[in-house]
Order: sequence, then C-alpha cells, then structure tokens
Amino acid sequence: MSANKVYSVSEFVSAIKEYLEDGLGNVSIQGEVTGYRLAQERLIFFELKDESSRVVCFMMKYDLHTILEDGMEIRVHGNASLFKKSGGFHVRVREIELVGKGALNKALLMLKDKLEKEGLFAEERKRALPRFPHIVGLITSPDAAAYTDVVRVMNNRWSGVTIQFAPVGVQGPGSISSIVKALRYLSSVKEVDAIILTRGGGSLEDLQSFNSEDLARAIFGSRVPVVCGVGHERDWTIADLVADVRASTPSNAAERVVPDRREILFQIETLAASLEDGLRETIERYQDRAQRSLGLLETMMRSQTEKAQNVYQRFITSFREFDYAIRKKYEKVQHLERLVRTLSPQSTLDRGYSVTRKGGKVLKGSQDTVKGDILSTRLAKGEVISQVT
Repeated sequence: MSANKVYSVSEFVSAIKEYLEDGLGNVSIQGEVTGYRLAQERLIFFELKDESSRVVCFMMKYDLHTILEDGMEIRVHGNASLFKKSGGFHVRVREIELVGKGALNKALLMLKDKLEKEGLFAEERKRALPRFPHIVGLITSPDAAAYTDVVRVMNNRWSGVTIQFAPVGVQGPGSISSIVKALRYLSSVKEVDAIILTRGGGSLEDLQSFNSEDLARAIFGSRVPVVCGVGHERDWTIADLVADVRASTPSNAAERVVPDRREILFQIETLAASLEDGLRETIERYQDRAQRSLGLLETMMRSQTEKAQNVYQRFITSFREFDYAIRKKYEKVQHLERLVRTLSPQSTLDRGYSVTRKGGKVLKGSQDTVKGDILSTRLAKGEVISQVT
C-alpha cells in the first residue's frame, strides 16, 4: 500500500478551493434567500435554500446591485469556494438576479421608494436636451432591434449628427456593470451632448439591469442629459424615472434627441415669412408716417412762405410809403432851403444891396452918423471900410 500525500490543513483547504474554483468554474444557482446579514459594512452573508438543501453564499457589498432580503427568490452567479480559515464551503457570489415577479416587484418598489426619498427622480433637477446636438452617445446591444431603430430614426430626422456607440449587454450576468461603465465613459467625453440608453421590451426579469441602483446613480451623476427608452410604452424602470427624459420606445428616444429637419425647415420658412410680413408692415407704417410728416412739413412751409410774403408785402408797402414821405419831406426841405436862400441877407446882397455897420450896428439912415465915423459896408462879395466926411 503506497503512502498517501499528507497535507497540512492550509494546504488541503487551498487544494480543495483551487479544485472547486477551477473545476467547476462559474456557476449559477437559484434558490430562496435566508439569513441575510451585512458584516463590517462591506461583507454580505446569506444562505440560498430550496426544499431539501441550502448553501452558504458570500459577496462584497460593492457587487450587490439590487435590494436583497430574506424570502426573495434569486439566481446567483459566482464560484464554488472555501473559506481559508474555517474551511467552510460557500459560493463566492459576483452577481445576483431576482427571480419571480413577486420578488422583482418588491425589490423594484423598495428601490423606487429609497431613491425617490433621496431626490433622484425630482423634476427640478432634470436637464433640458440640447436643441441641435452634434454628438450623441448610444448605449444598447449591437444585436438588438433598438440599435437599428435609433440609428435609422436619427439619420432620417437629422443626418448631420454623429453617433458614438457604446455596445453593452442589456440583460444577464455582467450587464449592469457594462452599462454603468459605458455611461460613465460617454459622460466623460466632453464632445458628447446627450446620451441615449435603450433596449427593446421584455419581462420584468429581462429588464432587471435597468432597475439597478448603481445604474440609477450613474444616470444621476452624468455630466450630460440622459434619455432612457426601455421596452414599450407600458414598461417603466428605475432608469426611466431618474433619466432627464423618458422615452416610450427606442425610436421615440431618437425622436426626442434630434430635431426633424422638415419641422426646422418649416419653422425657418414660417419665421422668414413672418419677418418679411413684419418688415413690409414696418416699411408701410414708416412710409405712411413719412408721407404725413412731409405733408405737414409742406403745409407748414406753405404757411410760413405765405407769412413771409405778407411780411415782405407789408414791408414793401411800408417802405414805399416811407420813401414817399421822405421824398415829400425832402422836397419841402428843398423848397424851404430855396426860400431861405431867397430871403437870406446874402441873397439880398447878391441882388445889389449892401449893409453898412457902425461899430457892428447896422445903420438905417445917414442921421445915425457924424463926421469922422468909420463905417463898414458889406457887399455881395467883400467889404468896404469908409470914413464919414
């Protein structure tokens, strides 16, 4: 009998652990949650059971993307393993899916209530979409009809837009983390103006990835507006509620993001016609004002011209009357001048008379002189001095 290899406890636990993890690989197990607890604010423990068995499950808090509590039917994805210290068998859970409409509805309503109280659904924090986006991020499955619908509608409506596509899985293991990563990446690209997050319809179980708390917070934290179009019009998800704009379908999401060039052309034509009509009305209004102003100015000028003509006529009449009066006065002055000249002593002298003075006194007769008086006689021209003998 050959000797068996002797393991230390640690070696044996490590060997079994490695055998389980490598041999079984990734496993998916479905059952009911029991004994759920959170340790050290980061470690989650629970058991998964069915009618006859149960298995211990362990996961990190950051891997939990849904609300979990006892009694829920779930499907876990992870690896079979052993705890190094205790050697206890467990499943190292990487992701959880809720199973059954009851569990899904309960988790959905609990998460909705939690996020609503935190204000993630508040209308006042939601952002408006850009009127004319240049680059639009698109997050969906490359194989889904949603992708084809969005691209077709966007190209038909506004062919100038660029689509930056981030392909993801929209359901199943790993879909939540891939969607969150894609959303955060597109949000970090400064050229992206808006993001469309979409997928086609499906059951409540199919839409689990869009009811994730992690995705809700990623949408809330996005730098640019997010349009969410998940499923059909009757469907709603947490992603719909937190998104800036909720679209009823993938096609409607595209319609909400880009304008219809036919509507824009119609608006431009309508605006141009309105501007033309307004300009015409303005020209006519100012033309009418100008005509009225010119008419008023013409009337005022005519009135002022008539006034000026009246003043001029009165001036001419007054000037003529004044001129006539001046001439009359001048003629009278000339007549008086002639009369004065006629009656003046000089005129008398010019006619041959003379004036004799004695000591400056005019003599009127010879009796006023005596022998030896010196006399001065004024002639028309000159003066004669004589002595009485």
